[in-house]
Amino acid sequence: MWICHEPPRVEISSGFLLLLGALFWLDEGVGLLPWGLAACIVHELGHVAVATALGGRMERLSLTAVGAELKIGYDIPLTYSRDSLVALAGPLANLLAGVLALALRWELAAALTFAVGIFNLLPILPLDGGRIVYGLLANRLDPDWAERLMTALSGCLVGLLVGVGAVAAVQFANVTLLLTALWLLVGVMRRDRE
Repeated sequence: MWICHEPPRVEISSGFLLLLGALFWLDEGVGLLPWGLAACIVHELGHVAVATALGGRMERLSLTAVGAELKIGYDIPLTYSRDSLVALAGPLANLLAGVLALALRWELAAALTFAVGIFNLLPILPLDGGRIVYGLLANRLDPDWAERLMTALSGCLVGLLVGVGAVAAVQFANVTLLLTALWLLVGVMRRDRE
């Protein structure tokens, strides 16, 4: 029996296009932007591949100034363990792609690919590492308690990153970590409101 699902919606915000333009301008031919985008695409494809293997289908891809968000629908809800597996698939895809890039001697591509995977393993919601830790906690505790613990952990870690980012901005005139930490803070606050 054939089941026909609607094709996934792709939503691209003006903020994403503005950010992409600014990054392209700042890249100045170094090649960070194309390799960074490739690393992010590999990451998201890792999620989609495992989700599809578990019976999911991509319903929406939203590209905004604060990142990419995949909406995957399932006919049967995932267990916490399976959701953790889908979350782990993105960083694992980055690991495999990074090893391939190293084998091909594409050092910049390897470094960016590994960085995307490692960054997403931070135990901060809404990152993949936060989803993995939440899944482990929710299997052992009440899911509401697991959510509270993850919100507290995420807030503490983001606060630490904001502090370290502020020091880096003052000491080294590099605002990258501070901007990343503020982006994570927005994600944690948005998730807390939901």
